[in-house]
Amino acid sequence: MTNDTKELVQYTTAIFGFISGVVLCVCSFFMNNYEITGSVLGYMGEMIAFCSAVFGLNLYLKGKFTEARVKSEKYIDEKFVEYEERNTNPQPHDNDEERD
Repeated sequence: MTNDTKELVQYTTAIFGFISGVVLCVCSFFMNNYEITGSVLGYMGEMIAFCSAVFGLNLYLKGKFTEARVKSEKYIDEKFVEYEERNTNPQPHDNDEERD
């Protein structure tokens, strides 16, 4: 399963769950003399928590992975520049002095 497919499944189930909670609340409101039962409200709360977890957690993790990738690329680039400078400009050693 690719990343795009996984995200599509997550978003689809989150949106479907939220819509089902809203529909269930509306149906319960009109079928129970303008009162929403506790179990329906509990289901709606669970769906809101699920949606917020799917959308919020996904965005948080994307941000953290991007931040880690940028930091590691910067570190690697710095080390590469240091390595290149060291190899292109070798420092003379004290024991390399010419002897007469």
